[in-house]
Amino acid sequence: MSEVLHSVPSVSAIHFTGGIAKVSAVISSVGVVFFIIMYALFFTSHKELGNTFGMINDICVAIQYLLTIPIALTLYRILVVYNPTLIRIATAVGLIGLVSTVVLQLLLIFGVLTFAQQFLWITLAMIVGVGSWLVITGLIARSTGRLPHSLAISILAVPYFGYPLWAFWLGRRLSVW
Repeated sequence: MSEVLHSVPSVSAIHFTGGIAKVSAVISSVGVVFFIIMYALFFTSHKELGNTFGMINDICVAIQYLLTIPIALTLYRILVVYNPTLIRIATAVGLIGLVSTVVLQLLLIFGVLTFAQQFLWITLAMIVGVGSWLVITGLIARSTGRLPHSLAISILAVPYFGYPLWAFWLGRRLSVW
């Protein structure tokens, strides 16, 4: 198994990951729209409807970050030759953040945790875990010559609203690798 993670992925595997990134981008775009609708409704008398849109957003976030796991593994395999130590650390932190985000979202969706109970932990998982992975991966990806502007677009992806742009960008890049 570790031999597979240390080998450069095939072109078809990279293209497949590009497709996953595009699907993740679409799902996260839908989530962002529902997030905005949710907060807009919270300022009206339709707060309960806002909660419904919030739940759909939570489902989108869980799916989005679940789909990001194979993206992280493929990027690791591509980038490990450029900076092995840093990409190993970043990928480990990123995977912990991604899995934590998915689990925390599922606990919220199924009513095990309230939003208030989940908020601090989900923020740490998304910003510290996934965010640091995005930034470090973007920094290392510049070395490939195939992912121009990767640091800037990765920084843009750290806040929730920028993730769809990053995923669409990465999906396009990986699909023509």
